[in-house]
Amino acid sequence: MDITTLERDDGITHVVLAGRLDTTAAEELGQDIADATAGQDQPAVVDVSGIEFLASMGIGLLLANSKRLTKAGHKLVILNPQGMVDVVLKASRLDKVMAIAYDLDAALHILRPDGGQAGAEVVPAESASNDAGPEDMASLVEAPTGNTLKLSIKNEVSEFKDLNASLAQFLAAHEVPSRAAYTVDLAVEELVMNVIRYAFIDDDTHPIDIELAIEGEQVVLRIADDGRPFDPRENPELDLDADDRQVGGLGLYLVVDMVDMLKYQRVDEQNRVEVRISMTAGEQVGDLAASVGEMSDVGDE
Repeated sequence: MDITTLERDDGITHVVLAGRLDTTAAEELGQDIADATAGQDQPAVVDVSGIEFLASMGIGLLLANSKRLTKAGHKLVILNPQGMVDVVLKASRLDKVMAIAYDLDAALHILRPDGGQAGAEVVPAESASNDAGPEDMASLVEAPTGNTLKLSIKNEVSEFKDLNASLAQFLAAHEVPSRAAYTVDLAVEELVMNVIRYAFIDDDTHPIDIELAIEGEQVVLRIADDGRPFDPRENPELDLDADDRQVGGLGLYLVVDMVDMLKYQRVDEQNRVEVRISMTAGEQVGDLAASVGEMSDVGDE
């Protein structure tokens, strides 16, 4: 992911983010983002139009910096989220606790409603990055064959780079539509990361089995682990004020809210989760945004 700070002469911080704001990026660049936003102790615009994937840790990072600025008497505005990133922000109800604008003038008006310098000149000032290029990712895995991909990873965050590459290649090979592919990406990120973080009480290495399959008009994700029993369908209450909003559990809330079906079973001392995502749902973001919260069929049948 890339971070670029644009210099302005109106006392407003302007930060541009691009790439994947997933768990790994949030952890590796979280301090850089904090320094570039809340660390400046002035109103901030965070342009996320170049963010192609947003996980709950990324949302939590934006919220944390917004809270810091609010306590200091300033505001943070999220600028121009695109496509599924916009849907995820609204599904998380972040728009209820922070400002989101879709053009720069509107963002600046929120920050300076008294008519501050809306047309201040901006130039790239500095940037940071943790991204591997597309050619690096392509070399990580071989092209999948058949309608099923089976992987087993260790309970280590470092496994995610290869895992994401394998899943992306499988989804691309089967021409999975962008909405469904994004939802699969989000489900893997949140569910598997939750297992890695919280399922095990020892320091031993544990396998996490992951299966991705194309079954008719659905993408089916299955995850199995031998960690502590946990039903991911339990999710937090998000209708809270910004001061009360907690980050923990948001990822599971998003998964449950956005997939078509999620099942959980405890079998043979294993957690077994199955997620089903339709490939025929409308690709229009507006249609999806309107249906968030209505499209989930969460049950045990």
